[in-house]
Amino acid sequence: MTEEKEDEIVEKPKTKRIPDLDEDETMKEFIIRIPEKTNKRLNELSAEKEVSKGSVVREAIRKYLADLEKPIEPNPEAIISDEDLNEILEKCTTYYGGFEIDGEDGFIAKMTEKGFKLNELTPEQWEKVKEKLQIGLDGYTFRPSLEEFAEKFSELEPSEEQNKWLSTDTSEEETEEET
Repeated sequence: MTEEKEDEIVEKPKTKRIPDLDEDETMKEFIIRIPEKTNKRLNELSAEKEVSKGSVVREAIRKYLADLEKPIEPNPEAIISDEDLNEILEKCTTYYGGFEIDGEDGFIAKMTEKGFKLNELTPEQWEKVKEKLQIGLDGYTFRPSLEEFAEKFSELEPSEEQNKWLSTDTSEEETEEET
């Protein structure tokens, strides 16, 4: 494909065939909003794989749905079962996607009720908890200081690494990385 432009010929880049678009019988369109940082990473990943961003997203959704269908295998080294932790995280997640940390229905109360400690979480479990705690921290109307936030979890006996994370403003770190 060529296009004439002021007495010079400019080659248009060839578009690549995206296999799953041709294989699927019907495609449905939906629109989502993602953070700029995620979009940037999605652009990089699609360029690395030499496929469209949509193809990367479809692949991620397929993998996510396949993972949901897999039975949860108990981790023999886990002190807190994934099932118990998922139940707590689900109960603390609000209807609109927020996460309740404080109060009788909050994460701290639910963990205390079960007698669980943060330092008993596996690294994978801690990653899941961190994601939820960040949502909860970002959702405070009157955000506590980092010291106050970390102090809330003292009765859950966080490890040194966990306490460090609780005392660090990860929102600001991400913002600094983006600029």
